[in-house]
Amino acid sequence: MSVPVVRDELVTTLEESLRVARQLADDARDDDVPVAELVAQATMLGRLDERREELIDQLRRTASAGMRATQPGPPIREVVLAALDELGWPQNAGFLEEYLWAKRQLQLDSRAFAPLRRDERRAWQRTPGGRAAYIVPALNPDGTANPRWLSSSAWDLDRRVIASPQTERLLDLQKIAALRVRGSRGPLGTLLERYAQEILEIDPPPSSATAAQTAAWRAHVRAHTTALIWQIRERDDPHRQRVARRLARLPGHDQLWGQEWAQRQG
Repeated sequence: MSVPVVRDELVTTLEESLRVARQLADDARDDDVPVAELVAQATMLGRLDERREELIDQLRRTASAGMRATQPGPPIREVVLAALDELGWPQNAGFLEEYLWAKRQLQLDSRAFAPLRRDERRAWQRTPGGRAAYIVPALNPDGTANPRWLSSSAWDLDRRVIASPQTERLLDLQKIAALRVRGSRGPLGTLLERYAQEILEIDPPPSSATAAQTAAWRAHVRAHTTALIWQIRERDDPHRQRVARRLARLPGHDQLWGQEWAQRQG
């Protein structure tokens, strides 16, 4: 569907959601309305919410495809590598998908990262070192690949190592640290609020918050995140460095793509 058609359907869905929500609120105040009726209305509202999310996702994909068609940009691999460099640390595909949309309005399905990484590996195998950087998996302490976290081959090995659960906590905190938001609560602002709630359990500012209140909330989140990052890095940096020194003995291929489990057992 085209953007105008999706917008029209979204408007219809939102208006129906408002109607059902108002009716549910009115009926919930009325003791004569059976509980079964309230449950039925809430179920309908849930289905409308699901439809709204489907339409929003479709809008994102349609708008992104339109932008790529009218304003061709660099290849996707270069966009992903640039995003990784902005973030500075390995990140998971789900966050990269959300970050690229919020920052560039580019919709890249997280499922596309696995074939992209396979293409990178094939390119390296054809011409090792032929590119300045490759999208590679992070590495576990035993040298096997950790495909859950994507990284850049241009980084030092100790930055690409997932040495412990504390490293994963560090990478989650780096999501928040990378979202430097100023001004209105646009896509980056709402992404920051979501991850602050998920990772730090800090509720976002209310929708009625002033610009000054929102700025104060962001400053608090940033200060708290920075403090937690340095607490973890004090212990985790030396740990990752020790693991990286050991993994540096692996062949060049294994340092980038990870050694096979069977090979490690041998």
